[in-house]
Amino acid sequence: MRFRVKFALLFLAFGSPALPGESKQTNVKTGANRPVTSQEIEQLKRQIYEETSSSVEAIFDYHAETGDLNNRLDFLRYGARLNWKLAPATVVYFTGTRTSYMTLDDVLNEWGTSFTAGVRGRPSDRFAFRLEGGATRFSTDTSTIHARGSFDFKPSGTSDLYLTASRSNVEESLLSAAGIRPVAGPFAGELVGRVMDNRVGAGGRLRLPARLDFFVEGGAGTREGSNVDSNFFKRAGGGVGFNIVAGMEEEPVSLLRASYALDYFGFDENRLGFGGASLLTRRGNRISQLGADGISPAPTDTQPGVGGYFSPQRFISNVVRVEMQGRPGPALEYRLSAFIGSQSFTGSDPRQAAGFSGSLILRLTARFTVPVTYWIDNFGPFSQQTLSARLVVRF
Repeated sequence: MRFRVKFALLFLAFGSPALPGESKQTNVKTGANRPVTSQEIEQLKRQIYEETSSSVEAIFDYHAETGDLNNRLDFLRYGARLNWKLAPATVVYFTGTRTSYMTLDDVLNEWGTSFTAGVRGRPSDRFAFRLEGGATRFSTDTSTIHARGSFDFKPSGTSDLYLTASRSNVEESLLSAAGIRPVAGPFAGELVGRVMDNRVGAGGRLRLPARLDFFVEGGAGTREGSNVDSNFFKRAGGGVGFNIVAGMEEEPVSLLRASYALDYFGFDENRLGFGGASLLTRRGNRISQLGADGISPAPTDTQPGVGGYFSPQRFISNVVRVEMQGRPGPALEYRLSAFIGSQSFTGSDPRQAAGFSGSLILRLTARFTVPVTYWIDNFGPFSQQTLSARLVVRF
């Protein structure tokens, strides 16, 4: 998925929620004299069961986007995950997925098979961690190693700090995701693309008086691939939020929130190019022989270098976001988020930025749960949408 979405979707689908413990502290109904309802008792039982049981998950993701033959990449991902409760606060998990990468009109399709192992835990109320690593084998006869780590620390009841580090595949085009092997041109017989994103980041949230909070994050990293030079990038963002409603988790509307966010990122080189591995000729016609496009792979002031991923020298977005979540009933939980604002990036005039995400968690029984999420946005030069569904079976 595109770089512009990776950090934006954290806010779009999950972004800037009330700080842990905030809903109980700000709810005017909370108090020692308020009677406990049967719904709350059942909710507590369900939470205890979910937090103390192991599970298996069926995984399904479908991603689609706009763009020409080079830039557009749709993919279908499916697989399974085992979550093993190793200790009361520690889960070990194993994930296996298969991803089918599809170009426009299926001109050139590839696939990747990935395996990941990880562990997540919360040793104390103030500290949580997650560590994982794995490998992916592509149909282009190449493999990659991916990894991720995150550490969350709560210095006080009103603050939250986190550190992250990751190495992941860049799924923005077929070139950047699985790579292409041209039969002619400067890369004849060699793999081009299969770009990896290596980054570190840090951020935090601070709860302010009057249901306000402030959040900030930043980071840096590089992207590099086969016959694609390393490209340094940096990013930063922050904003302020206001919880209009912050109630108990089991209420129909437990959170209604408005926030403003400013985000920035920038690359040293523009690598949204396909020279030497393009599926189109200079005139925009479909290539007859891979590698015979005659386009230079080297970046210049007027032409992007080969890489196949969105990498402007400067990207800035200003958005206002509204979020709502709640539980209309014991078997249903939802979360909605929408944003609108402006975005500008190198080589383009300022334009509107907009997006929406919706998540539903259907608790069919105590053992079976179905989380479904859909999101769509237009960050950067293209629009993209993703449907994600899981079937969770606890045992």
